[in-house]
Amino acid sequence: MKTQPKGPWLGINNRLPAYALNKDKVGDFLRDAVNVDVDNAGSLRRRRAASMVQAMVAPHSLHMTSDTAGYMVRGSSIYAITLSAYSETLFKVLTSNNPVSWLEVAGHLYYSNGIDSGRISAGVWYPWALPTPSAPSVAGVAGALDKGAYQVVVSYRNSVTGEEGGVSPSTSHSLSTIGGLRVTLPGATPGATHINVYVSTVNGEVPFLAATVTTGTATVDIVLPASGREANERFEAPLPAGTQLFEFNGCLCSVNGSEVFEGIPYRHGYYLKTEGRIPFPSAVSNAVPAENGVYVVADKTYWLQGAVMTKAEIVRDVLPYGGVPGTAFVMDKDAHQVGWFSRDGIVLADTAGQVKALMADNVSLAAPASGVSALFADGGYNRVVSCGWCLNLDTMAATRYTSYDFTSASRGYATKADGIYTLAGTGKVDWLIDLGRENFGTEAKKAMPAAYLGYASEEPMSLRIQTPEHDYTYAARSCSEGLRIHRVDPGKGLSANWFELSLAGEYDFTLATVSFAPAASTRRI
Repeated sequence: MKTQPKGPWLGINNRLPAYALNKDKVGDFLRDAVNVDVDNAGSLRRRRAASMVQAMVAPHSLHMTSDTAGYMVRGSSIYAITLSAYSETLFKVLTSNNPVSWLEVAGHLYYSNGIDSGRISAGVWYPWALPTPSAPSVAGVAGALDKGAYQVVVSYRNSVTGEEGGVSPSTSHSLSTIGGLRVTLPGATPGATHINVYVSTVNGEVPFLAATVTTGTATVDIVLPASGREANERFEAPLPAGTQLFEFNGCLCSVNGSEVFEGIPYRHGYYLKTEGRIPFPSAVSNAVPAENGVYVVADKTYWLQGAVMTKAEIVRDVLPYGGVPGTAFVMDKDAHQVGWFSRDGIVLADTAGQVKALMADNVSLAAPASGVSALFADGGYNRVVSCGWCLNLDTMAATRYTSYDFTSASRGYATKADGIYTLAGTGKVDWLIDLGRENFGTEAKKAMPAAYLGYASEEPMSLRIQTPEHDYTYAARSCSEGLRIHRVDPGKGLSANWFELSLAGEYDFTLATVSFAPAASTRRI
């Protein structure tokens, strides 16, 4: 009988029968591949280990702002941390221990968990938007204003950052004679240092800056006509808190329940209440910007194309199902390709509304309720790991990872229930390669005098051969640092019609090919 070569490897295919994993002239699928990667040459490699760098109870929502520093959440508090020599400082107490979404925009770090929100600038906390005050109380006093009606509004201001919040609803006050206006001011609020007071011209509708006073001032008297600038923020309000944050065309956007909120361009943390909201039929699991539009993953997956999300030029369904919350990822800084995890595995989408579930043809799986995605490019091949699945983004070969139940991931670190981990650890990982079921082209009984493994490894690899009567594991004769062919010698009495073939271990390796040399059985029956 001819030698039967296997490889290059095409990843897992659990939709085909276990005996039909060869793809003619291309390579071979695997019935299962656990804790291994498929590189661009179709070779198998043990995945990198995840090693704990700091034990703690239930950390989550990790965001590294550099390779050694960042923030994470534990017990309803944000901590500023350093890695890998661990240190932490309590940064902000939250009202909820919900997962936090982070977004770096224009040198600022915005965060929200659907209830709490804020902005971190140069290590200092600010509200992500100054609140809009209620309409002020106004009374008449002596002054030099002409008799008639005046419109009065107020707003909060931060003199350090130069930020001003939205202006309050207007209060109208009429003077029956020449006089002034006494404005009762709102109380102090976090992030504000001053209050701006705007007053219209007599019988006018547009308010102009009349006074700026420090927060904590109870009242201010306006006795002369306003001479400052027009109130420009008359229709703005703080962007609602969200379970997910993203930026699109200069707008900070948030997702809360079944609604997506689009902020004002380059005025991060604010939106227009009259037009900055988009409702969907069910909860939004992911909203992913892709240069020319935004993918909104809800009851279905929608593509909203156009420069302004709330005024999309094209809105169409691109997938008939939603996705797994927390799994959105962006392939590059320009968002030319983005993705997320769905019921059909990893989805990749481009800038024109073209979407493909890359694993759907080969893999049947059960999607979890939530997950995390992480991108890797070490070893010269690009891959994404999401919900325990690893996909080579160049060849679309899929494998499985175990014990990858992380709650957040950022810059090569991740959190899970017992601590913070590095995703580039050096420890050992148990791996499995299931080659499927083989009869080598004939139902007749046959022996297995030899097998040949093309691999590099620190230890001899072992081939497991299962038949209806036997279950044996045979070690290769040798091992090597570089790729070489190593012989395996199965037992001379081994013969069967079908063979279940697999390899397993915990050591580092690269496997390029496997070849079998079956022989017609000489055993008398």
